[in-house]
Amino acid sequence: MSSELAMSTKARAMFGSRLQANEYETLIQKKSVPEVASYLKNETYFSKTLDGINEKAIHREQLESLLRMDIFHRLEKLERYGGENDRGFIYAFVMRSEIRMILACVRYIVTNDEEIRSGIISDLPMFAQKYFSFDIKRLPEVTSFSELLDVLKGTAYERIIFKYQSERLEEIDYIALEHDLELELYKDTIQLLDLTKKNEVNVALDQLIMSKAELINLSAIYRLKKYFKESSLTIEKFMLPYTCFFKKHELDDMIENCDADEVLERVAKKYHRYTHDLRFTSIEQYVQMIQFNMGHHMFEYYQDSHVVFLSYLLLAETEIQNLINIIEGIRYQIAPDRIRALLVY
Repeated sequence: MSSELAMSTKARAMFGSRLQANEYETLIQKKSVPEVASYLKNETYFSKTLDGINEKAIHREQLESLLRMDIFHRLEKLERYGGENDRGFIYAFVMRSEIRMILACVRYIVTNDEEIRSGIISDLPMFAQKYFSFDIKRLPEVTSFSELLDVLKGTAYERIIFKYQSERLEEIDYIALEHDLELELYKDTIQLLDLTKKNEVNVALDQLIMSKAELINLSAIYRLKKYFKESSLTIEKFMLPYTCFFKKHELDDMIENCDADEVLERVAKKYHRYTHDLRFTSIEQYVQMIQFNMGHHMFEYYQDSHVVFLSYLLLAETEIQNLINIIEGIRYQIAPDRIRALLVY
């Protein structure tokens, strides 16, 4: 069996074990985080990940951290069947984890909120340290930008954090910092794309990656127009310089001339293959559904290991995000109907 066929077969077997609609419905009806943990541990394929936990005592941050780590375990299984470039996509996924933890660290520096620091500690994926570009176990001890820069020394993030450090913490532009870190992620991911073979498969890879950036832009355009009535100049500052199905001039036209509803109409038309029968509940859920449908399509119709690996990663991330939405919803006593509306599957 070829490595590509082995990768595809393994990924499909893993995807076949995913949570189903009835299992999500059961989880939504749970009354507490321990009840969710108990069900996942004893009734689903997350049993191995949660083996050994005391489900009656586990708290929200611990459970969410273990579920995020589950993706690493799955990707490592697939990595055995893939090539060197597939391993590179694990590093692209790790960058998202690195950025999430760096931003949490910045929030702690600015607010000195011990709950944020506690979240950093519980979120540390120590077993995956080999993939990280810095020593993640040092993050919980960081209390200043100089200490954070010391941890990030020699990484791509050092230059970005240095640009935003300030003695006047209230003046830090957190949104701009987040935007610059996101730019770094896509720059590295695109470099990885350039290492893949240049044929029709590269079109699928390009769409999987670039559509994510484009949908971030489209979501921002909609949200800033709908809820904040921001000017075109302000909206442009939030844009990532990447497109997929839209041309640059089409995005510029939406920013300049469209209202929020018109933006939504254009998104539905351009992504028509992936928006059929989708009901709009929020822009965040809408773009997640588009990404999920695209990933599912690529996963079903391609055998190439790069496409299978990346599309499976997208589908697995969506499942974990569903669980986190359920956990957060139950923790804050959100009505089941509202939690249900957030789920993508």
